[in-house]
Amino acid sequence: MAIRGILFDHDGTLVDSYEGIEKCMQLTCRDLGKPEMTNAEIRASIGPTLEDRFMELWGAETATEAARIYREHYEIHFVSGTRLLPGVAETLNAIAARRIPIACVTNKTWNYCVRQLEHFGLMERMDAVIGFKQGYPAKPDPAMLHAALKEIRIDPEDAVMVGDTPIDVAAAHAAGVRAWVVRSAYSTREEIECASPDQYFDQITNILDLL
Repeated sequence: MAIRGILFDHDGTLVDSYEGIEKCMQLTCRDLGKPEMTNAEIRASIGPTLEDRFMELWGAETATEAARIYREHYEIHFVSGTRLLPGVAETLNAIAARRIPIACVTNKTWNYCVRQLEHFGLMERMDAVIGFKQGYPAKPDPAMLHAALKEIRIDPEDAVMVGDTPIDVAAAHAAGVRAWVVRSAYSTREEIECASPDQYFDQITNILDLL
């Protein structure tokens, strides 16, 4: 079946935000008097919402305050600590040239996502951007995917979700959308295979072969 619309995750799929996230996580730990996070703990924080991740780490009483502190730091470092991943601009340009609608669906706060996309010149390729803090439950709930599909006027069976974590795969399955995964540093191949994606790619440019 032909693909008529593509939904992309943001962190780990289009951009690498690790440097900025690491800095802000450690600053948040410092401000709260918590031990510094390990590399594995920080990488596990990419995908879930801040509130969910901090609740998992420190409980409900601390989660809201931790998220507030983190966002204060991230406002300063969210651009300088982020880089565009290889092949992304080339891939989005090729998709746009084929007149296939593109949306970004992310658990990142919408405002930060849009500003990063604008910084890297990708916003002009987006027909919709759906992110956290817009009133939708976070992935893996399918609500954000459904909202994006509505905006680009594409039925789920005609779309694909391109992400890099099991959260993206679960959201795609829940939304009735095909799930494609691009290898990243934020999930192992074993974790992805356990989530049962429809396709797995070593690099984002490989998805063009199936369009």
